Amino acid sequence: MMIKWAAAAGLSTILLSGCSLLDEANNTLTYTSDMTDFLNETQQFANEVPALLEDAASNPDIIQDVQTHLESLQQDIDEVQQMEAPAIAEGVHGTLLDYSTQLESGVNDAMAKIENGILDPSALFENTELLQTVEELQQLRTNIEQLGQ
Repeated sequence: MMIKWAAAAGLSTILLSGCSLLDEANNTLTYTSDMTDFLNETQQFANEVPALLEDAASNPDIIQDVQTHLESLQQDIDEVQQMEAPAIAEGVHGTLLDYSTQLESGVNDAMAKIENGILDPSALFENTELLQTVEELQQLRTNIEQLGQ
């Protein structure tokens, strides 16, 4: 009887540790997917916003689209900063948080300039590291994608 209890306890321990490993793997895959989406969105922002700003100089209605892009990026940054990284991704996540703070600062600066009527892309992004930070974020893509493998 004692052997059966010991075997049952041992089996339970093995099953529970297996569940923990499965949870960690699922968390890593979810994290990888979410971060890849974030990187895609930042790249799309960097590709679209400068052209929108050039168009906004002749069509002021477009400025609302630019502000919407900036607000959307701000929401994405907030979500990334609230996210908990799985243990395997802590190093990459720390770097990503540093970049997201820089990105947030650039978004805030750009929004303030737009509110002050500055629509010229070179002036708007002058003295901000917004687009450079997006490029640096893209360099993390390989590291993040490797987490999911």
